[in-house]
Amino acid sequence: MSDLFSHADPLPPADDSAPAARTVAVHVPAEIERAWAGFTEYIHLWWPAAYSGYGEGTHVAFEDGLLLEENEEGTQQVWARIRETDPPRMLELSWVLAGDPTQPTRVSVQLESIDEGTTVTLVHDGWASGSGGSLQYEKYSDWQAILAQYRRFMGGAV
Repeated sequence: MSDLFSHADPLPPADDSAPAARTVAVHVPAEIERAWAGFTEYIHLWWPAAYSGYGEGTHVAFEDGLLLEENEEGTQQVWARIRETDPPRMLELSWVLAGDPTQPTRVSVQLESIDEGTTVTLVHDGWASGSGGSLQYEKYSDWQAILAQYRRFMGGAV
């Protein structure tokens, strides 16, 4: 019986690999404490509405260990949970925005004083394996444009 389907082609191996980390860095002309405040306390002023869940007229903020977006009617959606923070140098998030909340990815933000300013490096990883991870990777592909808005807000080059 074991040779019943011996003429069939073997199944291809499953793709259990996950995409590589996505890394984006920007330099802002601000001391590290001011760069941190701009990133965390004033995120509602620089986060592009095109990359929000509710669009124009929403408010993005870090509150009670969460990164939230609230629309004009007061409805909130959770974008991320703070995993770890070490102000003004590091912030790590469990990222769930528009994704499966049971399979968060990881967003890590590192700030470093360099050349009379601060370099902010964002690393997004922790993708699911296989095709699910590929979908997550493609969904969160706009960090360069998002951090360009932050850099502009902080007075950096456009």
